[in-house]
Amino acid sequence: MPKSVNQDQVPSPSPSATYVFRGPARIPIRARTNDQPLYVSTQSTIWKWYDGGLSFEVNWGEIYLDPSLLEIFKGFIAHSLERYAPRTVEMFSRLLKRMSKNGILNNFPWGSNEVVLAATRLSNSRHDLFSFRAFYRWALNRGLVGFSQEVYLAIKEIKSNHVDPYSRIFLSQVGLELNEEIRLLKRIESEVGRDGWISLQSNILLHLGFELAPRSIQFHALDISDFEIVRAAGLDTYYTLWLPMAKKFGQRRPERRPRKITISLGKKIESHIAKLRCRFGATCEALFVGPTGKRLSTTDIGKNLKSELREAGIERPSQVSMLLRHHLGQGLADQGTPSELIAELLGHNSTVAARAYVTATPNIARIKEKALGKSPAYQRIMHSLLTGEIVQRRDTSAEREVRGVVDMQYIGDIGACALSAHTHCPYNPVYACYTCKKFHPFADGRHEQVKEALQREAQRFIDMAEQAGELRHNRTLAQHQTTILAVIATIDRCQGHIKESENDSV
Repeated sequence: MPKSVNQDQVPSPSPSATYVFRGPARIPIRARTNDQPLYVSTQSTIWKWYDGGLSFEVNWGEIYLDPSLLEIFKGFIAHSLERYAPRTVEMFSRLLKRMSKNGILNNFPWGSNEVVLAATRLSNSRHDLFSFRAFYRWALNRGLVGFSQEVYLAIKEIKSNHVDPYSRIFLSQVGLELNEEIRLLKRIESEVGRDGWISLQSNILLHLGFELAPRSIQFHALDISDFEIVRAAGLDTYYTLWLPMAKKFGQRRPERRPRKITISLGKKIESHIAKLRCRFGATCEALFVGPTGKRLSTTDIGKNLKSELREAGIERPSQVSMLLRHHLGQGLADQGTPSELIAELLGHNSTVAARAYVTATPNIARIKEKALGKSPAYQRIMHSLLTGEIVQRRDTSAEREVRGVVDMQYIGDIGACALSAHTHCPYNPVYACYTCKKFHPFADGRHEQVKEALQREAQRFIDMAEQAGELRHNRTLAQHQTTILAVIATIDRCQGHIKESENDSV
């Protein structure tokens, strides 16, 4: 029987042992700031912890589960409080409350089929399914009775019914429109502080959100000491903000990374800090506070940002700080910033979201296509005109049409092959066609569909190559890129052909 949830290295209990939670009286948690409790008391029926200025709790007296299962959940929550971020533990506690309320797996021990059915039911929520897997894995790793490897593997196979978190970035324009950005900048540059330090603070939140796009929890965790001023030998002054990172694995305290800010924003923050010191004294640590000097919660920060956006004439009720993050990520991608740098600037754990900004939104696609005009590879393809002449679908016999599969998608109606109908091309249809003189593209062919399919397939190659550490000098990726350029060149030619035909008919 384990003596403490801290002792992950202790031997597994014997199969006959019944788990009883005997953890420490106080559990240290991952606190982001010095002005929130650093420990959770396990002596009370109610376990309470804090994050982002908000409180979370589990009232064990209101959780109606089998007593032995309740003890196991106590051990899991205690372990999670030490290991995971407070918000993650709050997500685990929601699963616990849902199971208690809806009667999911209340009795223990569980049958194998019962667990799989329950996990399937929980798959309606990505968070619930993730939480249940984490709980089952924790109990399994400790050799607790009633948990098996076979059942855990079955749970892992269950897919949650959720939309990919980055699909919105891939499928639509999620940043600010040009006219919205102009209004936002006017709001940022408007006269601030006329209504006191609170209005100045709200303007700083908006300005900082535009420049660095922190998450709400990062705004919340900023301290006055994170603001750094460097006065050069001359008259120049430079401002740096040591931004606390969020969602970084394995950190007990948030890592802070330096971020340069503009002089105009630096001067605002410098003036703001002076007002805070005058009003609340040297004991005030937080950079953003309420009227009583207490650190602003993430909820209050969201309300302030929403109000500022509304004053700027931007109505996005479901987006606040994330709108500004998407806008910054998209703006960086528009300028050709590598996905690795975008991920670093936005504080992402991986380049998945950054690649979404780079590859998918409509504006980026248009900008990238315009930028291709400066690409040597694109210019060579355009000059050589690797495909044959452009033709009309109605002038081509069906047996000469080119059909094939790209990215597991059947594609036709793109063009015709000049080879004899009885001659088999030695190359892969569709992939090789756009760099072949024998290929005659249809003027109104589905070339955009080919381009999109190739881009998706190339992205999958990137993901696999990145995992294998073979992203550099990858011939498959280079070939895909060349083919995509050729498809885009063909699209340009077809569009020019259609315009010329329309002018001739006038």
